[in-house]
Order: sequence, then structure tokens, then C-alpha cells
Amino acid sequence: MTRKERLTERNNQVRKLFYELHAKNKKWRIDAVIDEVANKMFLASRTVEAILNYEGIYGDTPPPQNIQLQLL
Repeated sequence: MTRKERLTERNNQVRKLFYELHAKNKKWRIDAVIDEVANKMFLASRTVEAILNYEGIYGDTPPPQNIQLQLL
């Protein structure tokens, strides 16, 4: 497995974990969910935000048209 494939898989796992936690904890603020994902995945909160928004180098796959979050 190449580095790019590993990063793509990691990004997909981050997105999946975010949506699972968000669905499970509807009353949590978005930044609380992002912080929880960051802690579980050993990433910075800003990195998780970038992955969720498909920003820059984290835009490994084209974002779904109706799912992309605007967090800022």
C-alpha cells in the first residue's frame, strides 16, 4: 500500500468517525465532535477540519456535492 493510499484511507476513516460521532451526539457542537475525532485519531483539530472540508492536500477525493460542511 502506497503512502497516498494510506493517507486516503486515513482521511476516509476520519470522515466516517466524524459522521458517526455527530449522529450519536446530536447535541454536541461541531467543534466538540472535531476535538473528539482529533483526540481519537491523534491529529490536530485543524487537520480534522481540513480533511472534512477537503481542503488543500486533504482533497484526495472529490467531495460529495451535498455533504461537504462549511465549518468556518
